[in-house]
Amino acid sequence: MTNQIIRKSLSEEVADRLQNQIQSGSYKLGQKLPTEPELMKEFGVGRSSIREAIRTLENYGILNVQHGVGSFVASQKGISEPLSKRLQTAGARDMQEVRELLEIKIVEKAAMNRTDKDINKIANYLKIRNKAADEENLAAWLEADIDFHIAIADACKNPVLTELYKTFAEQQLKSSIAESYAGNISMHRFTDLHELLFKSIQQQKPELAVDAILQMRNKE
Repeated sequence: MTNQIIRKSLSEEVADRLQNQIQSGSYKLGQKLPTEPELMKEFGVGRSSIREAIRTLENYGILNVQHGVGSFVASQKGISEPLSKRLQTAGARDMQEVRELLEIKIVEKAAMNRTDKDINKIANYLKIRNKAADEENLAAWLEADIDFHIAIADACKNPVLTELYKTFAEQQLKSSIAESYAGNISMHRFTDLHELLFKSIQQQKPELAVDAILQMRNKE
């Protein structure tokens, strides 16, 4: 039997080192971690690697991230399996149910809490999405479609829901949507429903927003 070498990404290496520092007592419970630029300098990696490492430790329950304030040590042990890994091994039926529950609550709250700035951002991503569909540019369309839904999640003004959805989108949605549209399926298939969802949120009509998202899921 041979021992296989498991290659880790930069973010995984950073997460492991930070976790070791926390478990060794270099950082105490409740202590704030250094800023992103300081961590970038310490580990010699880019901002994206630091952010992904922080998110991983947050999913483990080791860090508590307070947006605009910083990352604080919440636990020295954490949970046995982070959300990101659990999503990778979850069944399709379970994932569909979680996605629907998340999106229903997100669009409902977005319709109630959105700001004019949120509306401009959502509208912009919808415009980019539809233009990419016109040009049959799957990669650009996929990015804009995910950005559209994440912008709606931001508009709900619940940071926990937003972070859950972002993790879900990164781990599951991109791959599943890309797989669905790899064939000859029109990228404009749900354009009307996306337009309806946007208008419902713009007009602050949560019931219509929920109906639009349910129509999308029922037609998939």
